[in-house]
Amino acid sequence: MEIRTIIVDDELWSLRQFERSLRDAVDFRLLEMFDSADKALAYAESQAVDFALLDISMPGMNGILLGEKLREINGDMILIYVTGYEEFIKEVILDLRADYFLMKPFNDADVGQMIDRVRHLSARLRKRVSVQTFGEFDIFVDGQLIEFANQKAKELFAICIDSGGEVTMKKSIDLLWEGRGYDDRVKCLYRKAVVYLNATFREYGVEDIFSNRRGSCHVNREEILCDYYEVLNGKSIKDTAFDGRYMTAYSWSEETCGKLCRMASECLCE
Repeated sequence: MEIRTIIVDDELWSLRQFERSLRDAVDFRLLEMFDSADKALAYAESQAVDFALLDISMPGMNGILLGEKLREINGDMILIYVTGYEEFIKEVILDLRADYFLMKPFNDADVGQMIDRVRHLSARLRKRVSVQTFGEFDIFVDGQLIEFANQKAKELFAICIDSGGEVTMKKSIDLLWEGRGYDDRVKCLYRKAVVYLNATFREYGVEDIFSNRRGSCHVNREEILCDYYEVLNGKSIKDTAFDGRYMTAYSWSEETCGKLCRMASECLCE
């Protein structure tokens, strides 16, 4: 999927450098370039834009005000600001929640890093499935909560998430039916939960997020957004919604919850 892009800058050399870089990037579609914020805003009101590259210092409406208005049009629009003045950085990053910024003067390597950042952000926005583990455990598809009639199937998916993406049938059964023998009857219950999960995700059109093979289940981590995985991937826990609770419905989640609490305490001590 192409990333539909506009560039807004009143300096011709800057426009041309961005134009050259983005036209060489096959997954970007440069829609228009503007030297006026008013013209860019009028365009974005009638055309779908995924990414806007905005110079801050422009005559008339500046890039900061333009960014605010663009976010009103599309709250998911990726906004990256360009500035030659360090005093704007705090306002852009903290107050406007910019996705990235670029300092002038910049070179081709700087623009390349920016392009990689936009690709990463765009891929995240395209993910349809969101998994919430902090607090209750819930799964959303396109913002819609999946309601599970089979609670063991939901718990099986939670076990897969907690295990890092893959879990054996033996471990799942031990957690789902604690104290029961590992016999054909309980294996049948496990298989029914797997069938239910596959059917549910197929119904929502997201069957690629889950698979099973002989003796194990697997979550495709690349196809979901998950608060717990963001921490595993290096995001500081202080920048998440973690409040000391993790998959609260399941007693087996206490070990991971303890690890997360220790990480949160270490952040407070820094």
